[in-house]
Amino acid sequence: MNNSEQEILKQMIEIYQPNGYDWMNVPITKENPLTYHHIIKRKDGETSIANGALLTKSSHRKLNSLAHRNPDLFNEWQWLFYAINLSETHPLLPYVEMMDELMVETNNILYKKNQLTRKRQIITYP
Repeated sequence: MNNSEQEILKQMIEIYQPNGYDWMNVPITKENPLTYHHIIKRKDGETSIANGALLTKSSHRKLNSLAHRNPDLFNEWQWLFYAINLSETHPLLPYVEMMDELMVETNNILYKKNQLTRKRQIITYP
């Protein structure tokens, strides 16, 4: 993380007061500290509070893996981060509930074989 990202990260921590959890509802620890995530990729977007999300190292890695495995779900996370960012406060209960739902889907995609797809098939019987 460069100096600009570190400074923005400090400002975001003051604004959003993470209270022990990142924006994927993962605990922040000494071994799993917060990082700055670009909502719009670094090459296309600026390093700013408006373009940032507070993610732990493990969440950041997980999200980057998801971007390649399931871009639609990745984009749902990105929209959630954008919404939290617009609120200018720590994630409120509706956002936390969305985090939990998205995390279940994310873990299913990244860690389980033969997982259900996001679009459920309707089975009809003759």
